[in-house]
Amino acid sequence: MKQLIQVLSAVLIMAGMLYQLSPQKKEQNLRDWCNNFDNENGCKGSQTDNPSDWFNRNFQTPPKEDPLWREGYQDYHILQGYAQQKYSSDLRSCTVSIYTRVNPEYQGSLFYSFDGDLQTSPTKQFSAPRSEVQVKAYLKAGGDITIAQLDLQPVDFVWNHPTVNQSSHFKNGQKGAVVELFGWKYEDIEQECEMMAKAGYLGVKVFPPSESILDYEHPENGELNPWYWMYQPVSYRLNSRMGTVEQLRKMINTCRSKGLRVYADAVVNHMSGNGNDMFPSHCYGSNYWGNKNSSGGSPWYTQGFAYQNWTWSNARPGMEFPAVPYGPLDFHCARPVSSWNDGFIMNYGWLVNLGDLNTESDYVRQRIADYITDLLSIGISGIRIDAAKHISPENLAYIFKKLANNMGGKLPDDFTAYLEVIIGGEKDLLMCNENWYNYGRSFDNFMKQAGLSDSDIYKIKIWSSDYPKEHPACGWWPISSERFAAQQDCHDDQNPGSSSRDMQDKGSVLIKERNVDRHRYFNKELFFRTDGNWQIKLILSSYSFIDSNGAQAPPDGHSDCARCIGSACSGCTKSVPYKKAHNPNVCGYTIYQNGQWQQGEYTRVHRDKEIIIEMRRWMGLSTSVSNAEIGLPDHC
Repeated sequence: MKQLIQVLSAVLIMAGMLYQLSPQKKEQNLRDWCNNFDNENGCKGSQTDNPSDWFNRNFQTPPKEDPLWREGYQDYHILQGYAQQKYSSDLRSCTVSIYTRVNPEYQGSLFYSFDGDLQTSPTKQFSAPRSEVQVKAYLKAGGDITIAQLDLQPVDFVWNHPTVNQSSHFKNGQKGAVVELFGWKYEDIEQECEMMAKAGYLGVKVFPPSESILDYEHPENGELNPWYWMYQPVSYRLNSRMGTVEQLRKMINTCRSKGLRVYADAVVNHMSGNGNDMFPSHCYGSNYWGNKNSSGGSPWYTQGFAYQNWTWSNARPGMEFPAVPYGPLDFHCARPVSSWNDGFIMNYGWLVNLGDLNTESDYVRQRIADYITDLLSIGISGIRIDAAKHISPENLAYIFKKLANNMGGKLPDDFTAYLEVIIGGEKDLLMCNENWYNYGRSFDNFMKQAGLSDSDIYKIKIWSSDYPKEHPACGWWPISSERFAAQQDCHDDQNPGSSSRDMQDKGSVLIKERNVDRHRYFNKELFFRTDGNWQIKLILSSYSFIDSNGAQAPPDGHSDCARCIGSACSGCTKSVPYKKAHNPNVCGYTIYQNGQWQQGEYTRVHRDKEIIIEMRRWMGLSTSVSNAEIGLPDHC
């Protein structure tokens, strides 16, 4: 989320309000200028948590007999929960426990189903080679009358996925180049993974796989499904803009079988933006708007821009994400991020009005660790943590420790994480000087205090936001340069508001400068320079924006205005036609065709032969290879 403040704050504060008027405006004859509850919802003084009596702002999902109920809502107004996994030290057995939250207005007994076997215990142990397990929970009265049923996403296990066969040059996943395929669908990534493996890449990173906002009825700022909605999760279910959980699992297994690891972007600092939710009515000033939709059909609710008590809770609308589940007490109270040199504000503030999780809470820490465990169980090898500098170093340390506990007592041998910690003018606070909000030595000390071993700490990298123009930001390395992940340009650099777009003579943002030779050189330099011993290096392979209408969404088909439904579609003015991402017959930098810059086209930088050869040289792999040996067509 690099420098999204400049790009998104105005958009998220308004939360899409300009694009659909709520029918409640007419029905209730509200005055032109509404009074919402936002002034009542913010923090008071040094307050950090929401009041305890906000618990009654839970269980807001309509029941099945209500016209607003949808299939994905299940019986969330009564029963919510998720499946937690804890592995043995050899990762060959796993205890699955179902955690539940029950609406206190309903009484009954809980039963749990594992592949159809009903039991009263919420826990069951499974051992390899057991395949994925269907998991459900029931609230019953009188032993056989079902009051509520909870269907959870199938539970997968680490042993169900092919072993990644890579040479010793990759240090069992601790050294290599990772391709970030921004805007690619899972099916395209699956088709591309053999090429990337042959080229010598360590892995591919997918963008957030969690369920997020995806809505074909409400364009925002003229755009249908802007890219940043991927960074507004509504649950930890693995149905995303890029594809279903089945497509994700299939892609991962294919890539692993070809010798390529898969990494995922984990959004765990926050949930969706205030006012971007399933409530049917919101207002700000004279603007009124309705609900959004998601990529998986789950309900979610926020407290923002509400002006009426909610029917099914009889209380003010609250922060609730039933499919996680999170409720109002799992969030920090609302305060803006008003300072970049104050650790208190960065940790407790709501980044661009996104619901900030209370990562001091043991439950929230455990739930985040359990989500990452789900990712590892489906075959993911590691993660990028988005907006990590808005989670305090101590909180992150305990989240990683809980993850290690889930994975048999230590992080998997091939695990790698890199944390998005943007370091600029606040470098002294965040990196150079040891203090409670320092992601250098202080973070290491917090991880040691939490009980992580040195080998586990080594696997946790800091994304080097100071590269390539200002590294090392402190003038020296506060921690070993091996503990940083380096990247020439990232997906956030593409945005016109990003402060990192001007790299001067140190780097190049492709879709800004449109200079292939320059961009290629700096990506090659990433691999041949010797002033840092980075072990994880990242290559962005993205897409171009559309100059003619200002669209910035990926050409994956989800932002084509032809797919817009409903009365608000006249506001869809920034259409992005579909382009297939995978094309085995092309070389790198397909952004230029016949000498002309292409709009809404994938860049395919990772297919550039010169970059591949330089990367292979850095890795110690052979550079005397044919095009076929590195997965490229003969004409490259």
